[in-house]
Amino acid sequence: MEQKILAYLKEHETEIFEDLKSLVLTEASTSDIEALAKVREKLVMLIKERTGEDSFVYEAENGHCPVRFQYGKGTEKILFIGHYDTVHLIGALKYYTEGNELHGPGVYDMKGGLISAIWTVKAYKDLGIDPGKRLEFIFNGDEETGSAESTDIICELAKDAKAALVCEPCTANGDLKTGRKGLVRFTVRIHGKASHAGNAHKEGINAIEELAHEILAIQKLTDYEAGTTVNVGVCSGGTKPNVVPAEAEIEIDCRVKTAAEGDRIRKAINEIRTTVPGTTREVIERDSKMPMEETEANMALFEKAKICGEKIGLKFSHQFVGGGSDGNEVSALGIPTLDGLGAAGDGAHSANEYILIDQYIPRIAMLASFVLTI
Repeated sequence: MEQKILAYLKEHETEIFEDLKSLVLTEASTSDIEALAKVREKLVMLIKERTGEDSFVYEAENGHCPVRFQYGKGTEKILFIGHYDTVHLIGALKYYTEGNELHGPGVYDMKGGLISAIWTVKAYKDLGIDPGKRLEFIFNGDEETGSAESTDIICELAKDAKAALVCEPCTANGDLKTGRKGLVRFTVRIHGKASHAGNAHKEGINAIEELAHEILAIQKLTDYEAGTTVNVGVCSGGTKPNVVPAEAEIEIDCRVKTAAEGDRIRKAINEIRTTVPGTTREVIERDSKMPMEETEANMALFEKAKICGEKIGLKFSHQFVGGGSDGNEVSALGIPTLDGLGAAGDGAHSANEYILIDQYIPRIAMLASFVLTI
């Protein structure tokens, strides 16, 4: 079956790359709502033209409307996850080829993966392949800023899924992603008392002094062996050199491999006791994303994908990576999840973003073949 699908995709290679070019050149960053609407229109059109299926577009208050479509029938469901927003401003990057590299805004992260998903269905349809289950696709427009308007929708769709497949790009060396770190961000705000630094220094309560103690304690929460990093990345406070500062705050970024580590960090930061008499503190949790842990179910999916890849001539392993995706929350629900099933290449979020041309068609064939084994 793998060779049959691969042969079909090679026959249609020109069309596949034309679809990719069309979608990539319909540019939009997450913040450009009008441009995102045009990308969405292009995506809905491509889905209809290639799969024959109509899309459902969710209403989202801030305009990052997810697009959903499905293919096939059956009691079991597989959820495909992707996003159509990018980090690049319109016109910032050019579309061009250089040797085996195809460059363009979002071509790697992750419009290549969207086209892979669409052409997986196209291959099934034209080859008369029944996937034996219902395939559900959800593509959102706010992944690059944390998926605030789409996480609940994605998780609701995932609840009854047999597996979730994330069409984000693979790693730079071609590996799939069996785990991703979770994220917790905090603001810690210290309240003291202002006074004249010369005439009434003793009457003041220095918020920055307290914050200095807390920064040292918080930085020590990093545990490299556990895969936990805690970074105080922003620090501010005070008004003038001759005023004892009444206010000071820090912003903290924490990355964890397990939910247990996330709970440890939360508890530790919330329970810090003030050192400077008279100061009080607030802890505000700004953002959070559950980790995608390397569960047995996730690893079992990888082993199936690896076998399919080998039959096509692809060799890859798996990695636990630092950045998160929409697969994090789905995996945390207990749904078997595999990430990195999109294009091979490198340069995500950079001016040098590209995919490897000679691996693109085989990667789609691997995806389409892998789905049939789940």
